[in-house]
Amino acid sequence: MARVRRLSQVGEFGWLKKLIPRLYWPSSLHPQLCIGPGDDAGVLRISSGRVLVATTDTLVEGIHFERKWTSPQDLGEKLLAVNLSDFAAMGHVKPLAALVTLALPGDTPVNFVNNFYQGLKSCAHRWKVGFLGGDTVGSRRDWVVSVTLLGEANPHELVRRKGAQRGDFIAVIGPLGMAAAGLEVLKKGNKQAWTAPLIEAFWRPQPQLRAGAILGQRRLASSLIDSSDGLEASLKLLADASRLGVTLELASISVNPSLKRWANGRGKNPLHYVFLGGEDYALVFTVNPRDWSAVQRLLPKARKIGRMVAPGKGISLKSYGFAHF
Repeated sequence: MARVRRLSQVGEFGWLKKLIPRLYWPSSLHPQLCIGPGDDAGVLRISSGRVLVATTDTLVEGIHFERKWTSPQDLGEKLLAVNLSDFAAMGHVKPLAALVTLALPGDTPVNFVNNFYQGLKSCAHRWKVGFLGGDTVGSRRDWVVSVTLLGEANPHELVRRKGAQRGDFIAVIGPLGMAAAGLEVLKKGNKQAWTAPLIEAFWRPQPQLRAGAILGQRRLASSLIDSSDGLEASLKLLADASRLGVTLELASISVNPSLKRWANGRGKNPLHYVFLGGEDYALVFTVNPRDWSAVQRLLPKARKIGRMVAPGKGISLKSYGFAHF
């Protein structure tokens, strides 16, 4: 009898590596395929100078949140923000419209759902995103919420995960490690004044759309990703995509004081959260050394943390961060 392989045995990223090359794409539409599955968003050519950019994200109760410590408005804000972060990780993308899908148990309070949509609206208003529609279905017990986001771009202003060259600097812009610590705070019910920045980082990630646009418009980044699964996962994905290695300057990695205090109180190194946490949605990118001064001038909060090196050299990157299986 053949042994049945489980998703938990192959892992999320192992399964995706096998699945993506087998996904169907009709030959009649091949000229319109600009960037297929495997990046932060997919891209279709819709005219000679414009492309359609699409991404989707899902939050599942019991995996990403628990209703007992969740504000429905925060949940709505976060759901749209994480999709916008995917656009930031593609360079210069103009958000257009979203489709929202909800799976809800029938005993869900109407006020809870109304507040969830208020959070969606607040984030949409901030980033000028319209709603095209979506779907609402019943579920046996848990909430499942999902957004598909559509945008447009000039294809020459997009940046992919692959493209780094040996010698390129590695840089980050945005917080690292704080959201993972914020999740722990929420789970333990340990809200205090000094933990507020950690909770804020978890519930209200700030998509780095302006930074992504600058990196794409000015063609300053040779590769780009957002740190949704921790810094180590982001670095490994960038290195794998360009078939390179990584060296790091650990002293250059900025750690928020609240994160330091939380980590110290739990007997952990703050870098544990930075490298193996997730849901930060900072941008991690590579840049040719000759362009670094321009990056510093245009994005003064960007921090250089390392360099791309020859394959097989540098540090060992073992983890893809959080994986669903």
